[in-house]
Amino acid sequence: MAQLLSNYTSALKEILLPYIQDNFPKNTILLDKMKQNADVQYINDEFLAPIWSGRHGGIANLGNDGNNVISASGRPSTRGTVPVETVTGAFDISKLAISASKTSQGAVASDLSEQAKTLTSDFARHINRQLFGDSIGVVAQLRQTGGSVSGTEAAVEAVGNGTGADDGRVQDRYGTINGDIDPLKYIFADQVLGIGTAGAVDGTVSAKTGTSIQFTGTLSLAASDSVYIQDGSGAGAGTSEFLGIGAALSSSTGTSTYAGVPRSTTGWTPQFGSASEALSLARMEKAYLKAREYGREGDKYLIFVNVTLYQKYGDLLVSMRRTVNSVELTGGWSGIDFQAGAGKVAVFLDYDVPDGEVIVLDMNTWTLCQVDPIDWLENPEGGALLRLSNTIKYQAVMVWFANVMCLAPAANAKETRKTD
Repeated sequence: MAQLLSNYTSALKEILLPYIQDNFPKNTILLDKMKQNADVQYINDEFLAPIWSGRHGGIANLGNDGNNVISASGRPSTRGTVPVETVTGAFDISKLAISASKTSQGAVASDLSEQAKTLTSDFARHINRQLFGDSIGVVAQLRQTGGSVSGTEAAVEAVGNGTGADDGRVQDRYGTINGDIDPLKYIFADQVLGIGTAGAVDGTVSAKTGTSIQFTGTLSLAASDSVYIQDGSGAGAGTSEFLGIGAALSSSTGTSTYAGVPRSTTGWTPQFGSASEALSLARMEKAYLKAREYGREGDKYLIFVNVTLYQKYGDLLVSMRRTVNSVELTGGWSGIDFQAGAGKVAVFLDYDVPDGEVIVLDMNTWTLCQVDPIDWLENPEGGALLRLSNTIKYQAVMVWFANVMCLAPAANAKETRKTD
């Protein structure tokens, strides 16, 4: 629905565009720390990264000084690739709202500034969720028991509850562990959702209750149906999101691939654990130390958890009479000190970390790939707002062509199903 606001919008050019450009990269911890385009090339519709796929085979001790050295071709290499994904954010605004605010400032600037802040924040959180995601993008599933699933309203639950979502591509999701992720957290009015495998049914959200989604029309729904956030054309379910941490640090092995490279390739299988247990320092230390084997000297490691495990880690330190030292992270974020004899690491709270997960990241192995920096489809500062056909409404659209890629999954670790 367009912003039919008769009292403001003169600050569109002066406030909205620079606010987005200056503040977007610093809205979330993980998004702020991702390196941009490191060791990655952009070609047409994909990002490519060269990687070593093995060690030198020409290294050996001689049986005696008359023997031959090994004739080898050197280190083998391959390349990983991820597609370019298109992220958009938009809002509509009427000509009346623009005209009525040309000569008034004061509260006008304040109101539109808030619109800019919320649009920026929501866009960033949408990206941050995908950075932790698996590219499939199932944000919830229709409840299997204990809630109604009708044509106009559906109760939802955490992905992985019961027998799990109906999309067989989803893995390493175990439902509610600590209750840190509300099943409705990423669902809002006006979104177009895909319901069922690959978004078999399209529905527009009219509202949500404490436990369910309400739709504008009558839909054919069933228990366990997957829920995806789609675009305005009702497309993109399971095919348009970033190849985030869930994809890079999955439980898949052998011939299964990430970024087009088999897990059997040296350095391409992450440190992964799925034991259902209370979080312990021993478990965190083991995951971190195993990942360090594949990292490079001087690499920057960070650990990410959600609310329950962040609190649990702090309690563990206190109970063992260790000092709870805080550490600072670029962008104003702070975390709890973690040490395992291989350098200082910080444990940070990020509210988008999947429930029950402890994620150990070698930040030097991750890159945020982009074709261009985030920008407007048309520059409002140049007066080029897009006018919607047959209306007196205009549309502001920001767009980003990007993805995320891990260049050495083995240097990272993920522990799932951890409780307090």
